[in-house]
Amino acid sequence: MQKTPYVQTSVFVDDKYPFGGNQLATFWDTILNKRLTRETMQGIALELNFSETTFLEEPTVKGCDSRIRIFTPGRELEFAGHPTLGSSFVMKHKGIVAASQNSAVVQLGIGPIRVDFQPDNHVRMTQPSPTFSERVKDTSPFTYALGLNSEDISDAFPIQVVSTGFPYVIVPLRNLSAVQRATPSAQLIMDNLKDLSTSEILIFSTETVHPNNDVHARMFAPDVGVLEDPATGSAAGPLGAYLERYSVLKKHTFGEPIQIEQGYEVRKPSRLTVTVPHEDMEEVLVSGKVRLVAEGTLYVS
Repeated sequence: MQKTPYVQTSVFVDDKYPFGGNQLATFWDTILNKRLTRETMQGIALELNFSETTFLEEPTVKGCDSRIRIFTPGRELEFAGHPTLGSSFVMKHKGIVAASQNSAVVQLGIGPIRVDFQPDNHVRMTQPSPTFSERVKDTSPFTYALGLNSEDISDAFPIQVVSTGFPYVIVPLRNLSAVQRATPSAQLIMDNLKDLSTSEILIFSTETVHPNNDVHARMFAPDVGVLEDPATGSAAGPLGAYLERYSVLKKHTFGEPIQIEQGYEVRKPSRLTVTVPHEDMEEVLVSGKVRLVAEGTLYVS
């Protein structure tokens, strides 16, 4: 029986809520992780059943401090936001990067990504320039899959697939009530969106629970084994780019931080910050606070 240590964190926490944020388990011992096969890593992710579980390995790309492998209960991902931030926090917590180091470069499936360590346990990542692809005019696949009415979907802005490393179809809703009433069906999402380049859905409204936030969002990804995610860093980047491109937010200047609230409907309130600093959208910055929750050992037969 192999003993494998891990650290549990919550990522994108909001200090108003003691148990918010998105849970993450990070297996940080790169030497012991060499003994784990891909199938074992997938099994561990399913056993723990968090949105994602990560494993640190020695990097194979020059200039990177560590390689991060990311698993949902369903499959391995090339990129995800809260696992990148949480794993980077663990790298510093466990001395994989020096305490004095203000930034690091992590190797992901999509390539190297820069992370910055900020005050008060905040971590920020630099995501790639956004790509805007399919626009969807037919709202019925989304209303059926989410239990909504056609009137719930805003016609002021497009339904569109956007990616800053991982694609999401962004669906603007008219108000907070519509976002809260959505009842996702895993099978209908996968069936109705099978002709799109992605079946991961991000819905949002500019009406929020807390007035100091800019948008209220929910994300559904049954295709990767996560019906609803409490806080999605890889979706915050596309959403931020979308909001800036279409000037969705009133009383907002391009380049100012955008505050996203997410996870309320699954009782894991979270707060994500996204900034698109340049009008050419050369990069997208996503940040949030990471909370150390627990440390333990998993026993692998």
